[in-house]
Amino acid sequence: MNWFDNVSSDCDQPIAPARLMQGHWRHRLHAYAEPALCRVVVDVAEPRVVAAQVIENGIARDLGASVLEELTQTLLDQEVHHHPSAWGFTECTMLPNWARPTFSERQIEELERIEGYLIEASEDTFDSVLKLRDEFLKSIGLTDLDIYRAVRQPQQGKAPRKSSRMLVN
Repeated sequence: MNWFDNVSSDCDQPIAPARLMQGHWRHRLHAYAEPALCRVVVDVAEPRVVAAQVIENGIARDLGASVLEELTQTLLDQEVHHHPSAWGFTECTMLPNWARPTFSERQIEELERIEGYLIEASEDTFDSVLKLRDEFLKSIGLTDLDIYRAVRQPQQGKAPRKSSRMLVN
């Protein structure tokens, strides 16, 4: 079996390679607030906001999922994805170091499918599946480190640690 033949093959529309653009945007975070400066990464192939941070008082913090959806809708309404360079966005081949990535539902499904291949892989095919995963991540502008940051970093503040004593009755 050629693992590479299966990437997105069961989808009606295969997942398009990412076309990442980064830039700044002023976005109203609350109904009555002044627009705040945000740094943004947009995938214009999808089109959606992949990552964004608000910069207030010199401190950058990640925006939550609902604000990312609002920001995506705002950029779509302004048709930024059609001519991102006209809005001051510049192309980037990989996600910037500051960005905490988010994924579309289709990307998550594809990553889960590749994970299934990893679970079923023999020693002979394991490296091929890892290569498949790396190629898929590269096509959407991400690396292993980006996946780690997306999964391991808490959304809001620090999560309480569980000690091993909590698991024992």
